[in-house]
Amino acid sequence: MKRTFALTGAWQLKGEGIDPSGKEAAIAIDAQVPGHVHQDLLEAGLIADPGYRKQAEDCQWVEHWQWTYRRTFELERLEQGRPLLEFEGLDTYAEIELNGIRLARTDNMFIRYRFDISGLLRAGTNELTVRFRTVAEGLAGKSYVGLGAAFTSERLFVRRMQCTFGWDWVGRLVSYGIWRPVRIVFEDVAAIDDLFVYTKALDACGASLAVAVETTGRTEEPLRLSLAIADPAGAIVWQAERRLNGGKLELTADLAEPELWWPAGYGGQPLYTFVAKLYDKSGLLDERSRAFGIRTVRIEQLADRTGSEEARMTALIRSQETERDANADNPDGMVWEANGERPGSGFRLLVNGVPIFCKGANWVPCDPFPSRVSDSRYEHLLRLARDAGMTMLRCWGGGIYEPEPFWDWCDRLGIVVVQDFMMACGTYPESDRDWTASLTAEVEGAIRALRNHPSLVWWNGDNENGMFAGEEDPDYPGRAIAERITGRLCAELDPSRPFQPTSPYGGSTNNSFTIGTAHYTGALFEMFDVFRNTDLRDYRSYFAGLLSRFCPEFPMFGTPEVHTLQRMMNDEDLADPSYHMLEYHTKNHPGLKDFSLFRALATLADKLAPPAASTPEQIRRMSFVQHELTRLTVEAYRRNRHYAGGILFWMYNDCWPASGWSLVDYYGYPKGGYYGFKKAARPVIASIERNAKSGTYDCWVCSDMPEAIRGTGMLRILKLEGTAIDAAVWSRAFDFVVGAGLSAAAAAIPAGELDALLDDRHVLVMDIGGTFGEDRCVYFSGLPADMKLATSGLRVASHAGGAEAGSVTVTADRYAKAVLLHGAYVFSDNYFDLLPGELRTIQYRGLNAASDAEASDEKEIELIGWN
Repeated sequence: MKRTFALTGAWQLKGEGIDPSGKEAAIAIDAQVPGHVHQDLLEAGLIADPGYRKQAEDCQWVEHWQWTYRRTFELERLEQGRPLLEFEGLDTYAEIELNGIRLARTDNMFIRYRFDISGLLRAGTNELTVRFRTVAEGLAGKSYVGLGAAFTSERLFVRRMQCTFGWDWVGRLVSYGIWRPVRIVFEDVAAIDDLFVYTKALDACGASLAVAVETTGRTEEPLRLSLAIADPAGAIVWQAERRLNGGKLELTADLAEPELWWPAGYGGQPLYTFVAKLYDKSGLLDERSRAFGIRTVRIEQLADRTGSEEARMTALIRSQETERDANADNPDGMVWEANGERPGSGFRLLVNGVPIFCKGANWVPCDPFPSRVSDSRYEHLLRLARDAGMTMLRCWGGGIYEPEPFWDWCDRLGIVVVQDFMMACGTYPESDRDWTASLTAEVEGAIRALRNHPSLVWWNGDNENGMFAGEEDPDYPGRAIAERITGRLCAELDPSRPFQPTSPYGGSTNNSFTIGTAHYTGALFEMFDVFRNTDLRDYRSYFAGLLSRFCPEFPMFGTPEVHTLQRMMNDEDLADPSYHMLEYHTKNHPGLKDFSLFRALATLADKLAPPAASTPEQIRRMSFVQHELTRLTVEAYRRNRHYAGGILFWMYNDCWPASGWSLVDYYGYPKGGYYGFKKAARPVIASIERNAKSGTYDCWVCSDMPEAIRGTGMLRILKLEGTAIDAAVWSRAFDFVVGAGLSAAAAAIPAGELDALLDDRHVLVMDIGGTFGEDRCVYFSGLPADMKLATSGLRVASHAGGAEAGSVTVTADRYAKAVLLHGAYVFSDNYFDLLPGELRTIQYRGLNAASDAEASDEKEIELIGWN
């Protein structure tokens, strides 16, 4: 059997370089493995927290120093078998020595390295040294001139986390370190290298599973494998024993009445276990197991039928794009819809043959130094996603391949994942032999590491490298990599999953809104022109028109809550009317020269929300905007479920203490957009749309339930200044039936009947209820800033619980807008509207997983509203 000697824990770290004053200097400190240099320097008090104010700029010198990790360890004796030194992750250009003998040089953060150290390891004292070369040294002799890239080009040659070279949501924080565990493994004469199980077929008779075991051996003696599959309760449901001829064994396992794995909301997440044991005549040599789920996945892309509702929508979107292109200031001549007469085609995910409407967001590394991300932090963020109704996350291609805790929680929670390979927004050196060899090893390792997880549903070759070309262009950036490396290896090693050469992909260009997938982040400049140059009075219809067949990136930004901002800046920064520090932490897209991301957000808040009386109030306005627009966009995609297969926001989480794109802030607290998403992502929602074409107010019921639903609805027009007794001025009841996984207009009221009533002092309220639960939609015909709100009398009716968790019940005498419970807690809802006399109970819980420094003391909860 394998025997393992862990080399994690305390190491020594030495740094050499030029200090900020220009002098040669050296540092020698204690270090922790896994870890990054920045973490150890912070622990030693040699740098300040890079997340606070502008202190990230004060530690840029770290990138330019050479860093050496060293550890001595004692072995009483050498175990039997071949000794292997295993590094799960080295960031990035490293030279490894054992007892003064150089083993290897590494050049890839994402590769798991294994070295045979037979003859080098000794009984007694051993010394292991890992010297990290700087990124500049690693790039010596490489020319990246002419290779286009977002933000900076030198990163294209460096196989490490791309975003921390600087992005529009994290500063430049290039670090070094032994960032994942390291160990010595004593391997017997043969060992199991890999296990793989996937579902080949499902039908009325059961499931057909492909099982494969790969081994290595250094013996001529006969070997045999004992295989078994245990069901979720632990009972053995299949087993086999075979003599091993060669290094690989492949079998088919047939199971009757299997328990299927489903995305959240569509069924359960039962996990089976595949166990393999390797024997020779002396006994057990090695044993490995893998959890897996029984399910099939495929992407359905059906062409629009002539005359169908989908074909009409395709024609409408293309005509709108043509009109926008004609009217827009578009010096680059970028046209997203250049498909001619080619029919549109859908894009939807099928799991076990059932269409899944994908609601979610993009996942980025949740720390610039990912070695310090705890398992509990993964659990918190993923539970938060599931609680918001997210069915899908996309692991974006400028980050890392996340570790097992991330994937294990996705498997358990039913969150399906799209995985990019780690290339983003650039023209990578496809013709460089060293680079492509390193990438090939990386991709093979990533596929093998992740392919057993049922939550993984498809692979993307990269992020946006080929976005400005068409799918048929012979040489768009990344195409050669997709054909020769990523796509080829996915086909060979993971035949059960779809592979998309790039994201977005499909049509001409690869950002077509009517074919394949489309990133609305690609149309960001056009969107910002609308924010800047219009009064936004038609903002509802504008966002409702931003449809696509499947949107893996939809941009949506907002500020964190004030309690979070207080952790990344001081009180003077928060009171600064220029918002200088807040803008610094918002970062910016390099293409936004005179209208930054922060200024765009401030403009949206100024136009959509009423004037703020203080800087904290303005910050909350900029969080409300994210809530409002996220909610509206999810509703629009759900109303058009027949056309759109899903929407993922840019982005879910943050990598650094930032204000901007994320729905959940760096510390793990929901922002306004999270609550807006949660409101619109419930299994059944009510949604109101003023349909200019039909001249009606269409009252929609959108259902993701796997069965048909029926219920009752009530429409009311309420006076904003009215009380519970006299607020209603019009009402109408209706019944509805909606099919499984469908959206339908349950009622259509002539606009002429309602327009005269819906002024700046009235709202239209739609309530629905049934066995599925209940939901409400509130519709105001103008801008939220136009609402003539009376003093609501908003107050806390009762408060139960304490510092860790509890509930707050709120009420108001009159209509209350944008009700916010503010405090360092996760709330069950926020930024909601409260009707006159209504009692609303909001649950809250503490967040110890947000940060190791999170205080456990009870924190104040403020009740805030517009009126």
